[in-house]
Amino acid sequence: MYFRLRFFSVTLPNTCITKPFKTLRPSDSQTLRLSDPQTLRPSDLQTSDLRPMFSIDTTLFDFLGYRMSLLELLAVLTGLAAVWYAARANIITWVFALVNAVLFFMLYYQVNLYSAMVLQVFFFCNAIYGWFNWRRQSSNGDESVTLLSHKGRVFWVAGIIAMALAMGTVMGKIHLWLPDFFSVRATFVYTDAMIAVMSIAASLLCARLKLENWILWILVNIMSIAMYAMRGIMLVSVQYIIFLAMAIYGFVQWGRKVNMK
Repeated sequence: MYFRLRFFSVTLPNTCITKPFKTLRPSDSQTLRLSDPQTLRPSDLQTSDLRPMFSIDTTLFDFLGYRMSLLELLAVLTGLAAVWYAARANIITWVFALVNAVLFFMLYYQVNLYSAMVLQVFFFCNAIYGWFNWRRQSSNGDESVTLLSHKGRVFWVAGIIAMALAMGTVMGKIHLWLPDFFSVRATFVYTDAMIAVMSIAASLLCARLKLENWILWILVNIMSIAMYAMRGIMLVSVQYIIFLAMAIYGFVQWGRKVNMK
């Protein structure tokens, strides 16, 4: 495999310095020209905005022609860790879930997936709830897995459908209501909303140690693989293929704990 590493940019937005810095002459202009890295002064390194490091457009390396950003890479790695520990019913999952929510909030904002972005706020809060709930219910380090009643399953399905329709309607118009924050219309509005609402339901059920959470995650992962591939976030799409396998594994593992009861 061939990796072509690049230098990180310490510049104004939408640019990337790809050559080593050179010393400025006294006669050089005080205005930085971002297209020419020779004009960057050493003193500028102390005051430059570090936010481009977490921009989806800042390339960390190229892999088989795909430009990988640091933000996308960290989001994927922490997400994989969170799902792996969740499948094994390990409470450490919630630590990775906290970090993952912050990273994906930044990523989804930049690619105009606003439902998914708002979802990260819930994931952050749910990770805190999940941590304390698992600690409370834990007995000798082994979590107690239970099932929803038939009536409970009907309630959750109906709620998911209703909330997805409502959220899709809101997110389809949010760029009109809050143009200063959402300058571009959301993409894949109802698909994104359904994924978001199903993810919320799955996370709540996971925090409550309900086996059915993995069924929802399997459906979420299948939908996400297609949506993110179409949106051009290829590593995230690949991540959801791995998530799908982990969700199946988690369903089997948690199912065994239910059967042992």
